[in-house]
Amino acid sequence: MGALLNLIRARLSFRFIFMTLLLLALLQAIGFWIVQATVERYVREEVQHSIAVAERVWNQLLVQNHQRLEEGAELLASDFGFRSAVASRDENTISSALANSAGRIGASIAILVDQQWNIKGSSLPDMASSSNTQFLIESLSDRSLKKENNAYLTALYEGSPTQFVIVPVRAPRVIGYVLMGFTIERDMIAETSDLAGIDMALMANSSSSAVRVLANSSRLEKHFLEDIPGDYFLEDLSFDMNVGEDTYVSVIHGQEVIGGYISLAFMKSLQEARRQFDELFDKYFSVTLVGLLIFGVAITWLSRRVARPLEVLTKATEALQQGNYDALVSGSTRTDEVGVLARSFDGMRTSIKQQQDTITKLAYYDSLTGLPNRLSFRNKVAHHIDSGQHDSLSIITINLDRFKQVNDILGYEMGDEILKATATRLLGIHCAQHDKLARVSGDEFSVLVVPGGDSALEVAKSLLSKLNEPLEVDNNQIDLSASIGIATWPDDVNTCDALINASQVAMYAAKQRTEDITVYKSELVTSTPDSLSLLSELRQAVINNELRVYLQPKVATADNQVVAAEALIRWQHPEKNLVPPFRFIPFAEQTGYIREITKWMIRSLASQWHALQTNDTPFRVSVNLSTRDLMTASFPTFLEETLAQYNVPASGLCLEITESAIMDDPNFAQRTLEKLSAMGFRLSIDDFGTGYSSLAYLKRLPVNELKVDQSFVFGMIENNSDRMIVQSTIDLAHNLGLDVVAEGVETGEMYQALGELGCEEAQGYFIGKPMPIDEFLAWRKEWNRSHGLT
Repeated sequence: MGALLNLIRARLSFRFIFMTLLLLALLQAIGFWIVQATVERYVREEVQHSIAVAERVWNQLLVQNHQRLEEGAELLASDFGFRSAVASRDENTISSALANSAGRIGASIAILVDQQWNIKGSSLPDMASSSNTQFLIESLSDRSLKKENNAYLTALYEGSPTQFVIVPVRAPRVIGYVLMGFTIERDMIAETSDLAGIDMALMANSSSSAVRVLANSSRLEKHFLEDIPGDYFLEDLSFDMNVGEDTYVSVIHGQEVIGGYISLAFMKSLQEARRQFDELFDKYFSVTLVGLLIFGVAITWLSRRVARPLEVLTKATEALQQGNYDALVSGSTRTDEVGVLARSFDGMRTSIKQQQDTITKLAYYDSLTGLPNRLSFRNKVAHHIDSGQHDSLSIITINLDRFKQVNDILGYEMGDEILKATATRLLGIHCAQHDKLARVSGDEFSVLVVPGGDSALEVAKSLLSKLNEPLEVDNNQIDLSASIGIATWPDDVNTCDALINASQVAMYAAKQRTEDITVYKSELVTSTPDSLSLLSELRQAVINNELRVYLQPKVATADNQVVAAEALIRWQHPEKNLVPPFRFIPFAEQTGYIREITKWMIRSLASQWHALQTNDTPFRVSVNLSTRDLMTASFPTFLEETLAQYNVPASGLCLEITESAIMDDPNFAQRTLEKLSAMGFRLSIDDFGTGYSSLAYLKRLPVNELKVDQSFVFGMIENNSDRMIVQSTIDLAHNLGLDVVAEGVETGEMYQALGELGCEEAQGYFIGKPMPIDEFLAWRKEWNRSHGLT
């Protein structure tokens, strides 16, 4: 065995013979399995067909019985002598006529009842005194009254399934009813079974007698009596039933009838149905063995002729290895096995080329809109710049406003439809050239504008005008707006990537400024490599406790008491010394890491809050909250848990929020502020006057104080307009029941003027600059001493 394996490994021809025979055997096995599966499916289909035929035959027999019963009953009911006997209540004549009529049509039972459904005669003796007969008549009368026509009824009478018809006796009014029944016997089951070529069994289950089974064979009767549970009478089933060693495809129809349940089973043995195909399988297996033997001999001879031409094909495939999928494979026109192999290689080449095209499309095009993606658009822009065909190029970057809200409210499927509709709308305006428009991210599109037509600004205005039109998607009218940024090469930047980035910078500036269109300017770029490196070190700064809390005092203008302080953050960098906030706070807000910095600040203040307290009134510390803090649902819970940990009352902190932070999502911000106010925190609107909140909305917010922006305080001495603004702000706050804090107080004259205007608190360099907590405690002690305060 080992020598044979070594020979197979050493010789290509032997490997070819071995693998070919193995492959052929595998194919034959698969073919055998397919044939077997096909035969199995065909057999089951034929069985199901036979069962369907049997059901139709059975139903036809029932219909024939019904017609025979109905004709016999109508004939009897219309007989003058019978009607006379009924009218005269001649019971002997009635019973005789019922028996004769039943015998003539083969009915098993015939009954006459009056208008009140009381029995007046029957074809069988002693029926009138039978409780089963009384129950039967009552049930038939109920069923008859519920039916508009005289459709035949089925009942279990004396345990046997019986068809009934009800025909009125008129003379000329209705003087009674003739009830005729036909008992379903075994010969009817056998007749249907013979006609359809299947097995049948009828099961009857009544409360007054044991289960009765009628089948075309005693074997099935025994099986249904012993092995089938009673619940089979209650439902329709289709399944494979094992009877001894045979498996029957079975369809059982259950029906509730008068007096119990009946169930009719149509069955066909799979073993019997397959028997005609067993000889086919034997012949197929024999032919397969002979074929393998003949093929083994033939392939041994052919392998010698194949080995050499394969070398030629191997050289032909080297081009495919190098990625040349357009190269033709030689030898594909041959009619022998080598030709087949060559054509297989050629088919592989075509398939690989198609796969490469598909991969390329996925790599360079957006699957949702069919537009070029970011990579494809970047390559197109780079090609135009490198080609030297144009002196300038412009890129318009478009971002849909409020698209996240659309996804959240209407769902992502609607969002996808909006994106596709937006792409279609853009292609219809100045973007007819498909390769000049791209979807570069979720709700962001870019347009390449080349010289020779409208300017980039005119194109942007046209796009914006079209995008601002209401969009109807799935019967939903949606109003979307867009923020647009424009950048131009080489006026603004000198590289492809810089041009794309500049247009995005302009777009983000438009979104932040709530402008529709913003043209790129160098001052829009606030990020530098140095600042980005500082930002990347922020996480380590929090871990290593490199941040510092500085306090700037707030003084009550009425009595010069130091009543509060604003907490400011500083970064003591181990290499770059003290880093000012404007170098890292904006980037922390952009990345969302400002939330961790805020948490650090609150933990630090809570741990030192008790050291700041005096024996007089509680000392309050203000903390600035960013938009991301306010929009974080878990932030109030964090505050509650942190203050509880350090036993700090909520009234000991004042939370300062800018107008812009509130207006990013006014409804959510209002809910958060109401929750914080209910927890006991003092709330302050920072930089009041520089934002764009309405007074009506401000009135609804649960704030306690307003901080007048330092830009107005700086000019209030020299500029009467600024003084009037400060005065109006103070009056407005007091009318709303709010306190006023002025920041940026640089001179004693400012401090005095604010006190005269009624401003409650002031802060600024005239009072004290931001300082570490230990220096603040020393400063407060000196301030109190110099102002005669204890």
